[in-house]
Amino acid sequence: MSVTVAEEGNRRAGDMSTAEVVQCTLDIKSWFARTSCKKFMVEGATSVDFQRLEKTIDTELPSALKAVLSEINGGIYFMDKKQMSTNQIAECFSRIEGSRQWKSGLVPFAGEDESLLVIDTKHGEVYEWDSSDGLGDMVAPSLEKYLEDYRNDILSRRVEFLEDVGVIEKMGVKSKK
Repeated sequence: MSVTVAEEGNRRAGDMSTAEVVQCTLDIKSWFARTSCKKFMVEGATSVDFQRLEKTIDTELPSALKAVLSEINGGIYFMDKKQMSTNQIAECFSRIEGSRQWKSGLVPFAGEDESLLVIDTKHGEVYEWDSSDGLGDMVAPSLEKYLEDYRNDILSRRVEFLEDVGVIEKMGVKSKK
């Protein structure tokens, strides 16, 4: 089955609804299910998983992150950064929260301790974070926007999944960016 991503058309004004975030997550999950990543995907988190995580990080999780974790509780990749499960987020947070580079309100969701994708829960933005420099470049103004752009990229056939590497741009395919 071929999937076509419309480059123009009816662009959304404003943020995605909860239903759109869930559909976006299902599209991402479906794409990964067609790759060798399928064997690493973990079923969705439960309400107990969320309660335990929120207690550990002392922060309410953004609804978009809950939507993703409800469907896929670890195992997929956001480019070269592997998605964390609720348990891995809690463990990572516990290890790095005392770092001089760490800031209150950040929640990691992909990567490893040295290089992460984090959500700034105070403002909603997605950032890169690394153990040497701390908060880096803003990747997206919201997790919803990040997920939508990521879904569009993977469905556009401009990227492919390589086991133990992540999602990479295909050689010889022009990026729209």
